[in-house]
Amino acid sequence: MKLPITLLLAGLALAISGLMNPAQAQPTYSRDLGEVALGLYQQANSPGALERMRKDLINAPEAYLVSIEQPGVLVLPNKRRVRVPAMRYNVALHLLEVRDSTGSHVWPPGSLDGFFMGRGANERHFRTFMVRNSGTERNFVEVLTADDDAFLILAVLHHYVHDDAVMDPILHTETRPARTEIGQVVLAGSAAMPQQPLRPVALNRKEISRLFGTRAAQVEAYAAKEHLAYTDLAQVLRMVEYYNQQGK
Repeated sequence: MKLPITLLLAGLALAISGLMNPAQAQPTYSRDLGEVALGLYQQANSPGALERMRKDLINAPEAYLVSIEQPGVLVLPNKRRVRVPAMRYNVALHLLEVRDSTGSHVWPPGSLDGFFMGRGANERHFRTFMVRNSGTERNFVEVLTADDDAFLILAVLHHYVHDDAVMDPILHTETRPARTEIGQVVLAGSAAMPQQPLRPVALNRKEISRLFGTRAAQVEAYAAKEHLAYTDLAQVLRMVEYYNQQGK
């Protein structure tokens, strides 16, 4: 009998969790970055891991940020860019799945500097960052700021959310349907301090203004002049871009 998708995803996530746990990866920090990235890539592409993905996730479009494959660009640890014809981001497992002339491959956080998914106006930019959320780990985050090396970065961590259906214990009827969706956490941090992880930030005036430090009053004045809302992500991004344009 085929297992529910949530059990399959949980099992596969446990199998690769060691690749993305900084506590386990710490002994490798002294090694060359390219060697570390290659090791992560090789482990994620072991025959057993790939076979489990092909068998268990082929009918799970809800696990992906965008279910259909899109063209994109891989950004290697040395910043070299490689175009690929097809990719999709598996949010449930935090794996980028790529298909090219050599076959199918998966890339975990840390094996790439990042990637671009889609083309033109629909292109989306992701990078590997340390993220402090429920714990601290490497993850692919979608960078929203125009410059991904800006002093202040605004980004989004996408995460897979699944709630099982709730059944009435007596009537054995469903009182709440199952829910599956891709959620997001807004993150902020500085590329100038890579040792500091990106952290969640709530969309309210108090937390957003705190990001701007000694320039908070200046950015608040700009937000008031432009009638920008602290609860709207796109408008907060405008504040962050304005802040970055002012210099450090």
